[in-house]
Amino acid sequence: MRLFEEIAGKIDPYGDLAFGGIRYVIVSGRSGYFENVKAIGALSSESAELFFRGGTLRVEGEKIAVMKYGGGDLVLSGNILKVEKIG
Repeated sequence: MRLFEEIAGKIDPYGDLAFGGIRYVIVSGRSGYFENVKAIGALSSESAELFFRGGTLRVEGEKIAVMKYGGGDLVLSGNILKVEKIG
């Protein structure tokens, strides 16, 4: 996604930000955009487990729901409070 490339370029011009192919942007209180998602493991209104080539993320929050998922791009709606690499 071009927006992610623009944001990442401003934050980390040397390209080290995307460790292991896991890339995401969280809009506090509203949603999260995740790139290179291989699969969704567990999903509830309070958490999601996302699988990537470089590992697994656990997303925690309130009213979490899938807005869009395709081509490796995932958009979660809800109040995302925590993102943690678990594997």
